[in-house]
Amino acid sequence: MLIYCTAPEGGLAEHVHYQANAFSRAGVATFVITCPKYLPDHEFKNYTTLSWLLPPYLQSNNRFLKALYFATAVIVNQLILAFCILFRRHKRVLLAASSETLALIWVWPHVMLRWLGVRYAANIHDPQRKRLDQAEWWHRWSIKASFLPVEFGLVHEDFDKDQPDIPSHVTCLAVPYGCYEANISEGDGAALRSELIGADQARTIFLAFGYIADRKNIDLCIRAVSSVPRAMLVVAGPAASRHDKPASYYRGLAAELGCSDRVRIEEGFIPERMVANYFGAADVVLLSYKPEFVSQSGVLLLASNWAKPVLASSGAGPLSRVVRRFDLGLVVEPDDVNALRTAMEHLIAHGYSTSGWAEFSKHASWDRNVAILLSAFSQSR
Repeated sequence: MLIYCTAPEGGLAEHVHYQANAFSRAGVATFVITCPKYLPDHEFKNYTTLSWLLPPYLQSNNRFLKALYFATAVIVNQLILAFCILFRRHKRVLLAASSETLALIWVWPHVMLRWLGVRYAANIHDPQRKRLDQAEWWHRWSIKASFLPVEFGLVHEDFDKDQPDIPSHVTCLAVPYGCYEANISEGDGAALRSELIGADQARTIFLAFGYIADRKNIDLCIRAVSSVPRAMLVVAGPAASRHDKPASYYRGLAAELGCSDRVRIEEGFIPERMVANYFGAADVVLLSYKPEFVSQSGVLLLASNWAKPVLASSGAGPLSRVVRRFDLGLVVEPDDVNALRTAMEHLIAHGYSTSGWAEFSKHASWDRNVAILLSAFSQSR
C-alpha cells in the first residue's frame, strides 16, 4: 500500500500515521510518500517513509511567491507520486485526503495509471466540497476530475454515504476513525495547571488545542469566558494559515474584554512530549467549530487519552454526532456565544460524566478502518 500525504504534521499526517501502522499490523507492506520533516517526534513508524515530496508551503512574506510556490508544489508532487507508482510498481494507492486543487491539471497521469490497473482509494474527510476562491464551474469540474482515478472513498461512519459531491463511480466505505496515542504519566500537567490558576483552585480550564483557525470560533470562546469569572481559556497550537486571524488578534480581544488574565495563548507547534501537559492541566476540551465544519476532529481522537469532558459545536457531521452518541460532553449550536457561555457555566457547576470515553475508545479502531478497505480491494478484483 502506498499512501500519499503532503502534510508533514497536524491532523492529516497523524491520520496517515495510524492508518499506515494499521496496514502494517495487517501484514501489508506499507509506504508513505511525503515531504521531509514528516512527524519528526513520532516513534514506532512501522512502515517505510519516502520523503520525496516538496513541502506544501513556502516560508515567505511575499504573497505572490507563496501562491506560485503552492501551485507548483501541488502539481509537482502529483507528478512525483505518479512516477513513484509507475517505477516502483505500486498497485494500491491511498490518498491521505481528497483534494480538487488544480486537479484539472494534475489528474491525467493518474487516470492513465488507473487504466493500467493501479487501484486508488481516498480518505474523504469532508464529503461536502465547498468552493473557496475559484469560479463555481471550475470548482465543480475540479471535483469531478479529482475523483476520476478513485475507486473507493473512505468516509466517516457517521456521514451519510450518499453525498452529491462524490461521483457515482466512487464506492463509499463507512469506516471508524481510531483514537490517537499519547505518552501519559502520572502528574502530567500539574505544574502547568498550578502556573495557570495559581491559588484559585475554583477556576476551570477550557483547552482549545491544535491549529489556531477562524473555523474554531476562538473569538466567541474568549467572549464567553469574559462573562464567566471561573472560566479560563488556554489556546495552544500553530497558526493555521495566513488567511486566519493571528494569535495577536485574540490577545487583543481578551485585553479589550478585560479577561487577558484568564486567556492564555501559546502559539506554535506543540512537541509531542508537551501535549500531555496541556491535556493533563485542562478540565474541559473545547471543540467549538463553525457550522461549515462537518468533519471529524483529530483533537477529539487525541483527547480520548485523558477522558476529559468535551464542549463541542459544528455542522451536522461526525464530530457533533460522535459526542452525542457516546455522551462525551455537551454539544451546542455553532456561532452562538450565549450557548457557549451557558454550557461553560453548566460544566463548571455540575461537571460531566466521562464514562462514555471507554465505549468510544473501544469502538474507534484503526484496524477496522483499514480492514474495510482491504476487504473492498480483495472482493472487487
